[in-house]
Amino acid sequence: MSFAPIVSFKGDQRGGVAVVLGFALPVLLLSGSAALEYGHLVARRAQIQKAADGAALAGARELMLANADDARVITISRSAALDALANGRREGASATVSPKVLNKRMGVQVEISETVPSLMGKVMSLPSTEVGVRSAASLSGSARICVIGLDTSKPETIGLNKDAKLTAENCSVFSNSKHSQGIKSDANALLKAERICSAGGYVGKKAANFSPAPVTDCPPMGDPLANRSPPPAGGCDYNKVEIKGGAATLTPGVYCGGLKITDGAKVHLSQGTFVIDGGKLVVDKGASLEGEYVGFYLRGDKSTFDFAFDSTVSLSAPKTGPMAGMLFFDDRTTKIDKHRIYSDNARKLLGTIYLSNSTLYIDAKKPVADQSAYTIIVARQLELYSGPNLVLNANYGASDVPVPKGVGPVAATAVNLSQ
Repeated sequence: MSFAPIVSFKGDQRGGVAVVLGFALPVLLLSGSAALEYGHLVARRAQIQKAADGAALAGARELMLANADDARVITISRSAALDALANGRREGASATVSPKVLNKRMGVQVEISETVPSLMGKVMSLPSTEVGVRSAASLSGSARICVIGLDTSKPETIGLNKDAKLTAENCSVFSNSKHSQGIKSDANALLKAERICSAGGYVGKKAANFSPAPVTDCPPMGDPLANRSPPPAGGCDYNKVEIKGGAATLTPGVYCGGLKITDGAKVHLSQGTFVIDGGKLVVDKGASLEGEYVGFYLRGDKSTFDFAFDSTVSLSAPKTGPMAGMLFFDDRTTKIDKHRIYSDNARKLLGTIYLSNSTLYIDAKKPVADQSAYTIIVARQLELYSGPNLVLNANYGASDVPVPKGVGPVAATAVNLSQ
């Protein structure tokens, strides 16, 4: 028997490469597919992250608008994300977009989770991969302003005494006074705001009388409404009007000699501007005054308002016209006086109270303005005495009454990605 053929076969390596390649090819194909799959996931994750970044920025820019509420911001963010995700999405992919408003409306966060189908899912026993990203954008150089005390030198430009409270948790309180006691909150008084800022100093205990502690030596803000023109007003339409008892509806016009509502009278105001000239606006002795979309221009050195303790007052500012957003506009050229709220039922004062040369004095025993979507006060001085709780909301999107430029949600100077 000859062994030559066997030896010859053993030494012949022709076709060996094909055998090795046959074993290696599936591994190479699998490795190549895995690399391709990984590359796609990396690229898709970058696309999803870009979508989240764009959606967070879009939502934060929407926050800069005065009447953009949280629901609208979330809708804008979600729509922006879904539009961006449509580009490059594989068939069968599904995404969940979860936006939310952060930091008392100072930023927006967007989380996106997408289920990405695998190209080699059946081979790799991995039908899909979950990709999750998060992004946040914040406003910078912005503030929601609800109180500005304009006087630059007096003590107690903003003053709280005894048991008084000023609650402005979602907006800021500023005093322009450089006096060492520019802001005062003593005894059992409490000033609570998003931010408390004094151009000078303050009096009161940090923990007991303020939340948070005031920031001192802040740059004065000046009068943000200084360029706002008063409404046009002609001669007298009515003289020394007094409503005693019963019910009445009053129309806009110039009320010379003041307007008094007394002895349980119930007065409804039609929409428009009421000019109080040369006398006081008084509501007392159980009377009530209510009106939607009304504004008061207080013309002359004798025109102030006085709401007695047993009065009822419910007012909202105009949404259009020269007094849009302005509930009270004091004549800035003539007087230094006090406007007084003693009423225990002045729960709705929606709009901006602008008293550039005067003091707003509040001495009630129950909450004031707490049922307003928003209230902004720009006054020479603000004085709270005894036991009121002046509540200044900042729900700008909950009302169609516009916020005057320069107060409320002051426009941000920039929107930046923060996460």
